[in-house]
Amino acid sequence: MSHELTGQIFAIMEREMGDIGGFIVKKQCMLIGSDPNDIMPGDLPKLASNLSEVMRTFGGYEKARKIYSEIKKLENLDRVIEVETSQEKRNSMTEDLGMSCIFSAEWDKAFEYFNKLLGEARAANDPVRISRYLRKLGFIHNERSEFDIALDYYEQALEAADEAKDPKSIGQACNLIGGIYWNKGNYEQAGQYQEKAIEHALRADDKKILGSAHIGLGNIHADIHEMKEAIAHYQEALTYLKQTSEVYEIARAYNNLGDTYLHLKDWDSALAQFDKCKEYAEKGGWLNMKAWAQFNSSEALIELNKLDRAKKNLDESLDLLNKIGDRVGLGGIYKNYGRLYAAKKDWTKMSEHYRKAIDILTEINTPISLAEAYEELGLALKSKGDGIPAKEELRRAANLYLHLDLQKQLKRVLKQIESLD
Repeated sequence: MSHELTGQIFAIMEREMGDIGGFIVKKQCMLIGSDPNDIMPGDLPKLASNLSEVMRTFGGYEKARKIYSEIKKLENLDRVIEVETSQEKRNSMTEDLGMSCIFSAEWDKAFEYFNKLLGEARAANDPVRISRYLRKLGFIHNERSEFDIALDYYEQALEAADEAKDPKSIGQACNLIGGIYWNKGNYEQAGQYQEKAIEHALRADDKKILGSAHIGLGNIHADIHEMKEAIAHYQEALTYLKQTSEVYEIARAYNNLGDTYLHLKDWDSALAQFDKCKEYAEKGGWLNMKAWAQFNSSEALIELNKLDRAKKNLDESLDLLNKIGDRVGLGGIYKNYGRLYAAKKDWTKMSEHYRKAIDILTEINTPISLAEAYEELGLALKSKGDGIPAKEELRRAANLYLHLDLQKQLKRVLKQIESLD
């Protein structure tokens, strides 16, 4: 029966992802300690959660929902939980199914699972578990971009963690609250909570929280163009994360570090970080992060006038990200194609690719990246000698930077606009 189940899981992923489907299953089985050649029913809650997370990351809720729905047809997952004799394992499996529902946007069912767990934790008067499940409920709202509601849950989670005097739970809640304030553009509050997360994570000796909080601080400094401070935090994050098995977070830190070196125009250092990002992404099977590192490296290669290699990296990344449906990554790829064709002075293709990037970044609502795309297009048009269209694009960038209260970027763009008068 288990061998039949194994074949069915592989078939599901291969139908959706082609030749990389089996690779993804094997990687996720290894990460959860399951035999990829003999998947058992008891493995399914955790495996479904991991595969749903991967598919959500690769291609959004629709892909995750399709995979999770097909896995549910193979086994009654709620029944798998019921027959488990250990209460601790039952809770863990229930949480896994809750996370699968979050990744596949089955919000009502996700609320059902985590509210059930929260009720049990409250009945047991266990503030550590109460804090945990409040964080999960907040995460559901965070995924729905309901940031104020998510913040309310995270603050309740922090209260429960404070009641328990549990530094790990306090650190986790502060890290999440910091992320909300970062999303809202409140960098001062975000930084305060990430610092508090670090303070309590040090007490708990939790390397994962320390790494995540330092990435959070790095992102804050990068957003306000304090690049040296950003680098210091990303490097600190890596110091902690390399003591864990969090390969995705390690890859993410290297990617962010490489991006920071790009802003400093230190092309060789950027390429070195992106190579490390690819290395760790391959270890964890995170094909999207591997593609990100590859297309981000193209920016440095363009600046080093290695245009053929840059185009090869972009073409390979585009093929992979189209397969997995990563819209955020595609927006970044098309921006880099714009840079490539600007360097080649192929103005038609330059404009075409920047427009594709702008369309995607508008669709997925990433205002900082969108502002940067408008700015780059404006500067490329300026270098071409098209002053009036250049002004239009730069003004769009300026309006976004003004809305985001990013004063350094705003002043930089206004100076470019003035030079065209």
